[in-house]
Amino acid sequence: MKSVRKLCIAILIVTAIAAIGGGAMLIMDDTGRSLQLSIDDLKGSFFADYSLMGWILIVAVGIFSIVSAIVTFLHHKLYPYFILIQGLLLTLFVVLEYYTISYQLSEVVFGFMAIALLLLGNLLRRNLKVIAHPTEQSSSEKHPHKKSHYHKHRKRGH
Repeated sequence: MKSVRKLCIAILIVTAIAAIGGGAMLIMDDTGRSLQLSIDDLKGSFFADYSLMGWILIVAVGIFSIVSAIVTFLHHKLYPYFILIQGLLLTLFVVLEYYTISYQLSEVVFGFMAIALLLLGNLLRRNLKVIAHPTEQSSSEKHPHKKSHYHKHRKRGH
């Protein structure tokens, strides 16, 4: 599971870099032209320009990806849940982006990253749960020095 954790950290770092870079570009150029977006794509949505979407991208995706990567690197007991939450946030952003500006290549890339984080985070969560709560052992395995008392209560000769 160590390699799965490392893969999650790598995905989180790449996501953070892309989100912070893209979000900063959207804030600096709220028309979206620097990212080859059209302001006309925002008509009919609740966005007047791309600056609010840039802030959402920086905070929800970028900063939380960094926090999740740090928590995962430090192997905090809740790290799988941080990965899952980041996968969910990334999924929500992709859906928001899709319904706001229609199809973009970034949606596909972020979509695959979101799916990977959700699947890998769930795998790590399940594995962590199994390690924390192993299956119950029988009473003779828990206390090997104790013998069963069943034979004392049986009637002899019958």
